[in-house]
Amino acid sequence: MTASDSIKRVNTGRQFEVDFVKFLAILFIVLVHSYEQFGAFDHEHIFPDTVFRHVVEFLGGPPAEPVFLFCIGIGMIYSKHNSPLDYVKSGLKLLLAGYLLNFFRQTLPQFIGVMIGVGEGLDPIGGLFVVDILPFAGMAFLTVALMKKAKFSTLMICAIAFLMQAAGIWAANIDFEPGIIQSLLGLIIPSGTFTPFPLTLWFVFPAAGMLFGEYLQKCEDKKKMYTKLLAISLVIFASITSSCLYFGIDIRNMFVLYEDLYYHTSMIGTLWIMCIVLFLLAVCYLIFRKLEETKAGTFVKYCSSNINTIYFIQWLVISYTLSVLMVLDIEKTTSPLIIILWFVFSAVVSILISVPVVRIMRKIKNKKSTAAD
Repeated sequence: MTASDSIKRVNTGRQFEVDFVKFLAILFIVLVHSYEQFGAFDHEHIFPDTVFRHVVEFLGGPPAEPVFLFCIGIGMIYSKHNSPLDYVKSGLKLLLAGYLLNFFRQTLPQFIGVMIGVGEGLDPIGGLFVVDILPFAGMAFLTVALMKKAKFSTLMICAIAFLMQAAGIWAANIDFEPGIIQSLLGLIIPSGTFTPFPLTLWFVFPAAGMLFGEYLQKCEDKKKMYTKLLAISLVIFASITSSCLYFGIDIRNMFVLYEDLYYHTSMIGTLWIMCIVLFLLAVCYLIFRKLEETKAGTFVKYCSSNINTIYFIQWLVISYTLSVLMVLDIEKTTSPLIIILWFVFSAVVSILISVPVVRIMRKIKNKKSTAAD
């Protein structure tokens, strides 16, 4: 790093507003997973018909995964390990973690369910190849590694990401035969079942996060910047929303789970969601920045820095709790209160379990570092 670089980059290290939105994102992710898994709603085939369903599907949409992915992009810029090779290593680790999670949260319990005759319509093999957040994140890191190797600027990466999304939207119209090839293609394009986060549709969020991260590093007045960002994001959000209402476009199609409308997003939907992501970042800085040095702030930073671990654990907690309920022949519920209680249970247990897991992982990492020295 040159002297000029060090002068330009005035915001280095962890940024609390980024930690805070990641903290909110993991809570909203656990909420929507609890709703999907413990709820008896047919969210894939029946449009939300209650206030509760609308609220949960919204919170589990724009403020959840898109925020998580946007922050991945910010993290790529802020990380000290930002060479193409570092990105390749991170990408492969995330891909492996994603498929390990698929095995333990879906394939293994479903195989057990088939063996003991519990549950119908289970697809253990299909579940193994689900393109969830972790496999997507792995693909995103590998893609950025290639682009960085080709000396692409962050602005160019962001422009390519929008072109990729256009290609992904077009590819969504192609019919694929169900099978392993379809599932593997789902890493890149929306090839059908089990592909909620294909690279082409969602890469725009980490790419935009990278662009934002570069600007954030060089911003000398964060309060002024976030105040402007708050106003701009609200104006664009209101403009898109009012335009959609005027032309008879149902704005809910940008976040509902019905027929995968949220997962197979459009470019207008992406811009609408991006406004929400930027709005949340601005709000978290302007309102919650004073919490950084408090115990609450320490907790927020813990959850943020270990978000991948908590994400992994919450799926296992939810999946195996659901398996136990199936064995006990306890049916799913439509009660908002019970679903909220399951959410609280899943979130609290996941965070508690993460504490010893994180300690063990740190000890292993420290031993490897000591051995390398």
